[in-house]
Amino acid sequence: MAVNDKKMEKLMERAKQLELRIKNDTAKRKDILAEIDRLSYANFKAEIAKNGMTTDEYVLFAEMKKKMADRNLSIEDIEKMIDQLSENTEENDDEKKIF
Repeated sequence: MAVNDKKMEKLMERAKQLELRIKNDTAKRKDILAEIDRLSYANFKAEIAKNGMTTDEYVLFAEMKKKMADRNLSIEDIEKMIDQLSENTEENDDEKKIF
């Protein structure tokens, strides 16, 4: 039994060392992730400022962009729809002038 006791003590000590290392590495990981979040937010703010948008405007833009992607629409498709709407509006205006 004495042979196993020494081996068990060594293994317990190793387990304690590993547990301490895990705690330290976890704390470092948390700090690194916090720094990544901070840098990401700084990039986000710089991108918004570069485009002259407020945060709310950027959120609306991102939502519209996602909706367009979900519906497989491009900017060209939107421009075509706007052109068609304006043509229809002009035709309706001409009809109103007649009557």
